Amino acid sequence: MAGKPDKKDVDTVAILKKDLAGNNPARLYLFYGEESYLKSHYLAMLEKQCAGVFPDFDLIKLDGDTVTVDDLRDALESLPMGGERKLVEVLDYNIFGGGALKEALPEILSQLPDYVCLVFVFEAVEYKPDKRTTMYKTVQQYGQEVEFKRASNSDLVSWIRRRFASLGKEISSADCEKLVFVSGGLMTNLITEIEKIAAGAAGKVITSKDIDQMASRTLEAGVFDLTDCLSDGDLNKALLVLRDLIDMKNPAVAIVAAVTKHFRRLYGAKLGCDAGISVQEMTKLLEYKSDYPTRKAMAMSGRFSLRKLRRAQKLCLEADIALKSNNADDKRIVELLLMRIMV
Repeated sequence: MAGKPDKKDVDTVAILKKDLAGNNPARLYLFYGEESYLKSHYLAMLEKQCAGVFPDFDLIKLDGDTVTVDDLRDALESLPMGGERKLVEVLDYNIFGGGALKEALPEILSQLPDYVCLVFVFEAVEYKPDKRTTMYKTVQQYGQEVEFKRASNSDLVSWIRRRFASLGKEISSADCEKLVFVSGGLMTNLITEIEKIAAGAAGKVITSKDIDQMASRTLEAGVFDLTDCLSDGDLNKALLVLRDLIDMKNPAVAIVAAVTKHFRRLYGAKLGCDAGISVQEMTKLLEYKSDYPTRKAMAMSGRFSLRKLRRAQKLCLEADIALKSNNADDKRIVELLLMRIMV
């Protein structure tokens, strides 16, 4: 007989979708996870469903920093004005901490009225459930946790194409993958990039060149650019890329850590290519989220010898130690690292 599925494997967003589709929201939700775009999207759907008629009365938003027991009780106990339900949102209150609601909250959550949908939204505050507490048992019994994870690469590609289409533009799946790699995989950030690129692109079809010219770059993408320059023997261009990374407020320690990780992956890609490992297998081994950076890493690894890749990792570790010394000149240390890697 099959056991119950591990809670980690439960698609909590699918459960929320089912609740909304059936016009039957739960009395208590806890929204958390790094994908803020989806969090806001589904919160807006709940607002429309529960408080769409008279939002001035039936939508109550409370700040977790200042909320009191009386605030919460007043919000929950007042009857809805425009329909069958009302929505109460509490932003960034650590329900497992020692805040103002700690003692009263388990009882309040166990006695929520039928007409209330209460949502604790975790944005700046991390959701860290403590399974030893009465609060955790209360949440499990009366509430529904909803984790908004990063979308899969295939889902992101489809979503990006739809977003560009809504702006009158077309883009290939390959260039969608490139955009995700260049600007990161969070929808919240990608929306801005999509709108910016769509507005700036001359043609109807978004090209790889459009992305290169207009998309903001993550640290990982910048490190790929930097390594490209090093493999081409272009130190001046590599230093320009480094300056851009520093101008984007990336700390020198973070840059060196990213370069170290990148050369470790190039070393693995080099060994994998020599062993005939497939792109799909390599993606898993290198812990990338899609095949796009894997293919780039495999191609780039061919431009370095194994000896040089080993040496680059050693130099990166020495730079990391130097950065953590008392008298570190951060920018100079990273510049010297790039020079030494090229030798």
